[in-house]
Amino acid sequence: MVVFRRGLAALAVGALLTASHSIEVCAQSGKPVKIGVIYPTKSVIGKQGVQGSNIAVEMLNAAGGILGRPVSLVTYDTNYAPVEGVSAVQKLLTQDDVKFVVGEISSTVALAVIPVIKSEDALLMLAVPKHPDVTKQGGGNIFRLNTTSAMDAKSFDRYLIDTVAPSKVALVAENNDYGRLNVANFKALFGDKLVYSDLFSMTQSDFSAMASNLRGSGADLVCIVASNPEQSGNILRGMKDLGYNPKRCITPGLLNNDTPKIGGAAAEGVFSEDVYSPTLKNELNQKFVAAYEKKYGETPGKVEVLGFETVWVTANAIQAAASDKDANKVAETIRAGTWETPRGSVRFDASGQASGDNVVRVEVRGGRVVEVKS
Repeated sequence: MVVFRRGLAALAVGALLTASHSIEVCAQSGKPVKIGVIYPTKSVIGKQGVQGSNIAVEMLNAAGGILGRPVSLVTYDTNYAPVEGVSAVQKLLTQDDVKFVVGEISSTVALAVIPVIKSEDALLMLAVPKHPDVTKQGGGNIFRLNTTSAMDAKSFDRYLIDTVAPSKVALVAENNDYGRLNVANFKALFGDKLVYSDLFSMTQSDFSAMASNLRGSGADLVCIVASNPEQSGNILRGMKDLGYNPKRCITPGLLNNDTPKIGGAAAEGVFSEDVYSPTLKNELNQKFVAAYEKKYGETPGKVEVLGFETVWVTANAIQAAASDKDANKVAETIRAGTWETPRGSVRFDASGQASGDNVVRVEVRGGRVVEVKS
């Protein structure tokens, strides 16, 4: 299998290494290689994805760009809305002359834009969407870096049942395809132990009634499905304000670094599972974390690293395929390779789903999301 990586020791001088050859990076000149970026940019989590993408571009351009040209991003706001997501992708592909689109948080938005990508023979590298149908429906030139809910369940479900071992469970979830899928999964997992479940809008900000209903359920474990940390933080605050302190989990991949900032003391002890920790000891991760902290003054989390990786893998695949116009050739290159990222080596299966080697248990301790050793 071919391994594609930026020469980490030589990032400053910009050598791109592959298993079979090295490509000397020419001085940047000419028209930039454009990559389209879509996120709900007005939200905390959307901004994190964009900022991770920005770090990838800065590191790529510091190393000489790709195809001897600089990389630039064209960014649009999807506002968690499928209609706005479709409009953004249409503009990227038909007005901005972009063939490669990366990013997004919402599975619902992702599912809506996939037909547009296919109709224009473009390539989509998704960051966060977790619904299994994203890659089942996708195929072709559709890729996803995050894990699916089914992948998460392999370890997290057993942890909930065997270690947390609740007697009563409550679940509240964002009202979209991914949230509804989690409600169905929890019903199957816990049966009669699931005593309360409810859905909330992606734009909802008042959770006082929901917090009261959670307390009334008597659940000793409350799990939250919220990609937006403003919402998970406010749900946690609402429960604490009522003096209700059950065990609390946020479903895998959704415990954001900003959740304890918003939830304050109410977030202490919340646990989850994820595929990334900024403490991972590999050279690319250390360079990414250092660059992110220098630019933004904060330590990056999973959303930021996925934002980085969508641009990083796509750009390196464009370089390896020697084309920024042939999305099919770039897609073939992505599937053929193993890609070095801050999380370690990442591979893509035939459906476009990424697989990595890391599963990290995380918890809020001392106001920060930290890795918890099993």
